[in-house]
Amino acid sequence: MEHVLFVINIIGFISFAAAGAKIAIDKETDLFGVVFLSLMTCFGGGILRDMIAGHKIGRMLPLFFTDLKMEIIVCVCTALVVFFLAYIFKEKYVKEEAAVEKINNVLDALGLGVFASVGTASYVVLGPFVAITMGFISSVGGSIIRDTLLRDIPFVLRKRVYAVACILGSAVYYLVVAVFMNGSKSADVVGTLACMVVIFTIRMCATIFRWKLPKAIDFAKIKYNSQDED
Repeated sequence: MEHVLFVINIIGFISFAAAGAKIAIDKETDLFGVVFLSLMTCFGGGILRDMIAGHKIGRMLPLFFTDLKMEIIVCVCTALVVFFLAYIFKEKYVKEEAAVEKINNVLDALGLGVFASVGTASYVVLGPFVAITMGFISSVGGSIIRDTLLRDIPFVLRKRVYAVACILGSAVYYLVVAVFMNGSKSADVVGTLACMVVIFTIRMCATIFRWKLPKAIDFAKIKYNSQDED
């Protein structure tokens, strides 16, 4: 089961790294910027999570600095591959930007599921509120840091029930591991897959059907209507 989880985790890191690199490229950052923002997308949430809870579980440093060498290498290599593909095929990249965005959305959804489950798994013993909160932070914290560095409103605050999907996915992981399959050797794998399926399904449905949480005021629509009246 550990090997299955390892493969799933690597898929998640590749997905998130590629998604982060694509956004960095779109913002016209240089090679270092692409790699750095890819790392932030993958590890920012985990670093934030470990900083919040590390002292409670006896951890002096976030796992990023002590126990994730393979994952860091995977992330850096993925970012470099995406960068050089975009660099070599730049005209085609720009021409097919809509298709690239669709691929990026799928990769991001896959990564969210993996990171939400990993973050939740570490804190199941502390109860549902802590576990689900940590799963949420693990999955969206990196994108919040990345978008803040790029001076954008974080994606999680404005697009397609992003945050809701992560919370529900983390909750499903907790229910599978702590309630329905408590003590089972396969609980982690089943919980991870269930979390991924829930988040991926919600994100894809939100994209296809354009689901959005309501805003207090849609200023663009109000301005548009005002212009029509004038």
